[in-house]
Amino acid sequence: MYSVSFRVNDKVHRKSYKTESGAMRAIRKWFQQHPESMHTLVMLYGPDQEPISYTQACDLPEVTSKVSDFYRSQAWLDLRYKALNQYGNSCACCGRGLENGATLHVDHIKPRSRYPELELKLDNLQVLCDQCNIGKSNKSEKQWR
Repeated sequence: MYSVSFRVNDKVHRKSYKTESGAMRAIRKWFQQHPESMHTLVMLYGPDQEPISYTQACDLPEVTSKVSDFYRSQAWLDLRYKALNQYGNSCACCGRGLENGATLHVDHIKPRSRYPELELKLDNLQVLCDQCNIGKSNKSEKQWR
């Protein structure tokens, strides 16, 4: 469990977060919403670590995106190519394809957010158009192929 205390002048607000990334998102958001605050101190408390203090947004570490790193990896690009070759060039759900102006996505049937161990398994992939994939989101595990 992580905790963040936001102090401006003499007012202190404290909030708990399940993850460090959740706490860091809250800190970034706070600095965005309070750019003019000059007497600010934000403290991040976490298990097995010394408290870390921040007084301005530029003190925060840079954000790296694990999602975009995955989708740029050679392993994903190779597997995506195999999925498109094996499962075709039209949406498994609605049938739209490139000839209908659809943008095709290679979808994880069981979402990466809940099944990270399946992210590079060909049998967990299907081809969906952008509309069907965005509509499906990570709420459904329906296999359309």
